[in-house]
Amino acid sequence: ITLRFIGLYYVLLKEYRLEKLLDKKTLKPWGKHLIIDLHNANNLNDMAVMKKAIHEIVEKTNTTLLFENFHHFQPSGITGIACLAESHISVHTWPEDNFAAFDVFMCGKAQPELANDILRYYFGGTASVTTLHRGKKHPGKIYCLNRLV
Repeated sequence: ITLRFIGLYYVLLKEYRLEKLLDKKTLKPWGKHLIIDLHNANNLNDMAVMKKAIHEIVEKTNTTLLFENFHHFQPSGITGIACLAESHISVHTWPEDNFAAFDVFMCGKAQPELANDILRYYFGGTASVTTLHRGKKHPGKIYCLNRLV
């Protein structure tokens, strides 16, 4: 494992190349992009809970975590990103307002919609979910589905 500086982030890069990893998976150039807003949520300032929730999403969606980077603001708030071979999961929290914004984008056969139940399990609250279908499967169009859960 090597440590490399990219922009403002130090990134742990595994010694195998991404192309070798992707050879093992069939990824299509399209995917689902979920925008999940959690209102009246809890545990939004707990870094251990946040990482556990993100790691469970990675596990349950059968995606591949390439690297992650989280920052804990003082006195409160978390921002973070998990870069996946299939795309990414990002989060920004405002614990003082019991609000979190999650961005879950996954390509191929991954099911990003599984993230919603996992996030609500760890953080509670009410979720407002917007789903965008992106890429070649829907050329020239972005389909947007909104729902409150």
